[in-house]
Amino acid sequence: MSEEEVEIFHGDRPPEHGEGVNKSKPKAKSIIAKADPAPTAEPDEVPTPEGLAETELDDLAAEHAEAAEAIEPQEPEYHFEIDPESLWTMPPGMQERMSNLSSASAATNERLDEQEKAIAKVNKALKQLV
Repeated sequence: MSEEEVEIFHGDRPPEHGEGVNKSKPKAKSIIAKADPAPTAEPDEVPTPEGLAETELDDLAAEHAEAAEAIEPQEPEYHFEIDPESLWTMPPGMQERMSNLSSASAATNERLDEQEKAIAKVNKALKQLV
């Protein structure tokens, strides 16, 4: 791009008339709101502002409830039924794994006790050397 094109592209200077750009700004169109026609009411039944507000709120609440039901799918109800006998029993595979874990735990505890005794002996020997 040439310097002129770069300036036009970045908005540093306006394009020239020969480039086909219309400089005149269109006039903004104004929108005039029309008043809603007043509902006809009998002379002895003049609606109060409170009554109108309540009916409008009821209508809006009904619309929102219908929209919420349409948007949110109903979740199924969950029924958790647990057999009381299965609470205190394990399958045979699980029982075997638990017994293996308990024996491994006991072996680890014995090794830790032996290491603790060895560390105490080493500490005692270091104190005697100092």
